[in-house]
Amino acid sequence: MHLNLDSNEKIKGYYDSPWPAECGGPRRQKIPRSPGLNISNGEYLSQKTRANGEWNVMMVLRDPGEVFLMGNNHINSTEKYGFLEKIDPHSLECISRSPNLPSGGHTWCGGVVVHENGYLYLNNGNYCYKLDPDCKVVSSKKLPQNSAYNSFLIMKDGNLVMKNIEHAWDAKSKFVILEPEFLNQVADEIAIDENSMGRIAMDIDTQGTQWIYVPGRDTFFRYKYEKGSLTLDQSWMPKYRTLNYEEQSFSWDSCISDGGCWFLDNGDNRANVTIFSTRPFGQDLPARGSVFQGLSSSPQKLFRVDIKNDKKLEFVQPFDKQRGSIFSPPAFDPIHKVAIAFDTGNGLLAGLNYSKDLGFKKLWEKPTRISMQMVMYSDTREIAVNDFRTGYDNIVVFDTITGEEKGRVPTESTTANGMFLSPGWERDVFYCSIGAIARAFIE
Repeated sequence: MHLNLDSNEKIKGYYDSPWPAECGGPRRQKIPRSPGLNISNGEYLSQKTRANGEWNVMMVLRDPGEVFLMGNNHINSTEKYGFLEKIDPHSLECISRSPNLPSGGHTWCGGVVVHENGYLYLNNGNYCYKLDPDCKVVSSKKLPQNSAYNSFLIMKDGNLVMKNIEHAWDAKSKFVILEPEFLNQVADEIAIDENSMGRIAMDIDTQGTQWIYVPGRDTFFRYKYEKGSLTLDQSWMPKYRTLNYEEQSFSWDSCISDGGCWFLDNGDNRANVTIFSTRPFGQDLPARGSVFQGLSSSPQKLFRVDIKNDKKLEFVQPFDKQRGSIFSPPAFDPIHKVAIAFDTGNGLLAGLNYSKDLGFKKLWEKPTRISMQMVMYSDTREIAVNDFRTGYDNIVVFDTITGEEKGRVPTESTTANGMFLSPGWERDVFYCSIGAIARAFIE
């Protein structure tokens, strides 16, 4: 089995579960610690949708059969809040629910994680909450910046590392570190040299050192975590945005896999301009479809930066289309050496072989408007994605090597956004979007 896979075993700091956090773990590899779907001839996907009218963000798994849904208010709601639900894994109905959790007035997608101590930690807006498995609030913390924060990393010592999101060029995002018992701040905030939109990732090297990767407006940064403090690694600061802003915009999240930091550029779109034009964020409703309207003219690019040498920065343009956009990260299957890249704005998805000697080789391309964070099943060579090109968002499963479509089912969701797909307990996939959640399962 390949080294440095979050799916190999229990992740230090995280609950012993196949999917205790968004993307399956801190490296954001999106590979669950559970078997793949393994869809065979004669099998097909069915679905169950539950409409709830809220902005559903992600689901995580705790003990066998336990599924937790995290979300916040619909973006056009006057009340601003987050919530946690424990849901039935088949019917999707609510078993228990938290009270509506204040967000500091912000409407933005935060996150939830299951800590190895058994509690769930939820971030919405500029608040952090500790909840028990019955969704009851144990403690809460207002975070220092009047900004939305985008989720958590759990470190080996149990501390929580968070970062606020900033869209304005003259702003700087900041790290904050909380201890897990009472959510007290561990140390002073650490300012990042650039504003940062994307979520942070974490890798543990062979010496056990923890490194946090953060996307800036122009540059990727890396910080060493040790004893509740973060130190910038000045030897690793690859500058990826080399064109003017009309031609190229920022990256969202990254994926740390097989010795590389993988990410996409051109992350800005019309919806961001509206959402981040107010403070608190999300006071104005963006136009429908504006998340697909990219602001940059250069074709979408997939990047790989070697985590040992920032001068080894490689990129490829998988699609020859302008005005694309993304708001979720790529994935790389380290077993089969296949990267999954996409252009949400232009509705394109591709698989590319990568080797350190030969670079990138495009394997396949499909018309697919993927906007969500995918699930990658390395053992069965499958990826689960969404595809929003009709009136209803579809859940689709592809073969990562050939691009063959192995299953497709339309949900009853009429909106697609950059939220998270998650694996279930029984050869199934959970789906979250604005207004609805869904489950795709095999029959």
